[in-house]
Amino acid sequence: MNNLSIKYIFTSPSLKGSSVQTKVINQIKYLNKAGANCEGVFLSSEVSEITPLNEFVNLIPVKKCKWKYFRSIGQKIILDKATHDYIQRYYLISDLLYFRFPGSSFLLYKISKKFGKKIISEHQSKEYEEIKSLANNNLFGLKPSKFLSWFQYNFVPILNEKLFGRLFVKNIAGVVAVTKEIGEYQENKGAKEVIVIPNGISVKSYDVKKNIGLKLPLKIIFLKGTSNNAPWNGLDRLIDSIDNILNPHQKIKLLICGHIISGEIPERSYVEIVGYKNKLEIDQLLQDVHIGVSTLSLFKKELKEASTLKTREYIARGLPFFYAYNDPDLNEESKEFALEFPNDDSHIDMEKVIEFAKKALEDQDLPQKMRKYAEDHLDYEVKMEKLYNQLLKLKDEN
Repeated sequence: MNNLSIKYIFTSPSLKGSSVQTKVINQIKYLNKAGANCEGVFLSSEVSEITPLNEFVNLIPVKKCKWKYFRSIGQKIILDKATHDYIQRYYLISDLLYFRFPGSSFLLYKISKKFGKKIISEHQSKEYEEIKSLANNNLFGLKPSKFLSWFQYNFVPILNEKLFGRLFVKNIAGVVAVTKEIGEYQENKGAKEVIVIPNGISVKSYDVKKNIGLKLPLKIIFLKGTSNNAPWNGLDRLIDSIDNILNPHQKIKLLICGHIISGEIPERSYVEIVGYKNKLEIDQLLQDVHIGVSTLSLFKKELKEASTLKTREYIARGLPFFYAYNDPDLNEESKEFALEFPNDDSHIDMEKVIEFAKKALEDQDLPQKMRKYAEDHLDYEVKMEKLYNQLLKLKDEN
């Protein structure tokens, strides 16, 4: 069967945009290019009427929760109800309903029970372990504010995942996982079909940086994609590692780009928090940077494998980097520009990072080599063609 009709349902859009939203938009764009008839259904409390975001995506209005307490829980209920109503309306004229997994709940389980034959859910993590890894952000306390925060962001998500996570996965047609490890996790939860497609990137949307060689201090950049505190990023591990070398302020300059929570980053003379930057500003910023840093503490959510967007952006831009996890899209060829460390809490050998950067930047053609690697292995056009073919196969089998 050709030209699958797919409704891609996304429940956390923003008019300001985000790295996750950019990914979803690109997935939709390139699924259409691969042959699908894919419409993005972005359920949003930021609009009051149906609002086109682009030719493939519409923002669909939902009510904003007005509860005084537990507003996040209330908004989740509203979004789940809106998801149910939308699916019920378009179920018969859609071949597949593709979810960016919005988190387990009773209502989502009910949706899967009623409409599961056409539902595909995309998963980026081991959900239960990820929720637990965020527990330190919302510790239990007897003060009303502490208790409310713990109940809303810790207790309820864990309870929902334990009660309904398996039931949801068992009822749907299949899941898409960004790594084999996550796919096996979903399979153990009861997934009928698992498709493993690592994250992609729109390679052409990034400029290739110039190779500026290496002159100390080594300028390192960390692109922080989330506005929340994500302990698996490993910024604490990185700073502890830099502290561990002799005269770190003379050898290292660490630039942290993105939304920073107060108190999230320790004050150091070698750290510069540049804050949120748009794409053009990042293009300019990277021209004076030697190396990037990707995820360093994935073990904090009990994962060994990941498919991070930061890594893909560094490769598309031609910026060498270091990281601490297994990436399904990196191979022997990538060792020329990617330095891997153990996925644990040991110190990163920053002297080794300096030596690696020096050697990598001696190759004037490295940025162009990295760009070619991104085009061949990481581009959304490559990824979504594979995904679309797998979805066609799954639909035919059902």
